[in-house]
Amino acid sequence: MARTAKPKAKAPASRKKAAAKTPKPAAAPKPDIGNAGWATDLVFDVKEAKLAVSLRLDADVLRFFRGFGAGYQTRINEVLRSFMQARQRAGLAPAAAERSAAPKKSGRGRAK
Repeated sequence: MARTAKPKAKAPASRKKAAAKTPKPAAAPKPDIGNAGWATDLVFDVKEAKLAVSLRLDADVLRFFRGFGAGYQTRINEVLRSFMQARQRAGLAPAAAERSAAPKKSGRGRAK
């Protein structure tokens, strides 16, 4: 006996519309193997991590920097950095041993 193929049942119209609205994911771009060494000359501006410190400033200095709005701590850091770089260019930077962090105080309170 010969088999006859049954006609496929049609999907409801609402299913077809839903399938048509779903966008197909874009194919991932293929890597360009011909430029394997393209990243060898990249330079990343990696900065040192910032440290949280407690700094005592005169009230008028702090008001001045806060007067410019958000980002006043970054501005204070930029001013200190430009001072540091100017001293380094002039050869007036402290010796490497003097640049290390000050030793921690033992106990609490002020030294007498």
